[in-house]
Amino acid sequence: MNEIVHIELPLAHVRSVNAWLLLGEPLTLIDTGPRDDGALSALEDGLSDRGVRLQDIELVLATHHHLDHVGLAATIQRRSGAIVAVLDRVADYGERYATEVERDRAFAHALMAHHGVPDQVVADDEGFWDFIRGASEDFRADRRLADGEHIRAGGRSLRVVARPGHSTTDTLFVDDRDALAFGGDHLLSRISSNTEINAPDRAQDGRARSRVRYLDNLRRTAQMPLARLPTGHGAPVTDHARLVQDRLLDQHRRCERIVAILRDGPSTAFAIASRLWPARTVAGQPLLVVWEVVGHLELLLAGGHVAERAGDGGSVFDLNDVCIPQR
Repeated sequence: MNEIVHIELPLAHVRSVNAWLLLGEPLTLIDTGPRDDGALSALEDGLSDRGVRLQDIELVLATHHHLDHVGLAATIQRRSGAIVAVLDRVADYGERYATEVERDRAFAHALMAHHGVPDQVVADDEGFWDFIRGASEDFRADRRLADGEHIRAGGRSLRVVARPGHSTTDTLFVDDRDALAFGGDHLLSRISSNTEINAPDRAQDGRARSRVRYLDNLRRTAQMPLARLPTGHGAPVTDHARLVQDRLLDQHRRCERIVAILRDGPSTAFAIASRLWPARTVAGQPLLVVWEVVGHLELLLAGGHVAERAGDGGSVFDLNDVCIPQR
């Protein structure tokens, strides 16, 4: 059996991100870590422990386009000549990473303003974008993968499965023979993955409701005959169907909390966030809390429980029906 080696890399603000070395032909790295000296050094040390140099890597796969998963792709490509093979949508983003980050920043600023985040809080969040700029760079994909195709990696045949939700580019690499899937941040063992909100044209089907899409795709993943999912952060998932049910219940409970807040009257998403988390969290991570609240409001809107009134001043949400059916 071709061995899988876990390499843990440091990641600011989150603590760590996982890279996976597949010992086999071609010698493969799944996810790279962010573009910084600490992550590069940890990656080289992890490879060295198995008698491998960075220059020996022959294939790089990435589970999605976020900087902690592709930040070192160009560095590895330059030093090893490795083939970078990623989902077509990851390839599109990677080719113009810096430009796409600025586009995401502009959309995020407009999104936060629309959902009630004060201008000064938006301005104070600029460090988030500085971090993304510094820990990433453009990279060229040598092979553009499509949903459903197979690629040979580390002595395994991996099936490419698009599972957007956490990001628009989430990809599972599935070894059907060993009931194994490299899942990135699609399903994490310790925490529920956030779902980023981007402009509608980022989504293949033109839908902006990333949380609805994410839960649909989690249900699809739960039906897959898998024994183990090596993840992007934390320990591998070994009972994915049960964990998906736990995550769906978490979503339901958060929706119930939002409904309880809206019983007090109409509210913006940011005002709801201010009642769900401590003030320091809300002020320090305004985009993430807006993503989280708006994502759950998407679920309530889809179920007909909430109404959205959108105007020049932004969106305000109110209850239609306080009864949320049990899952």
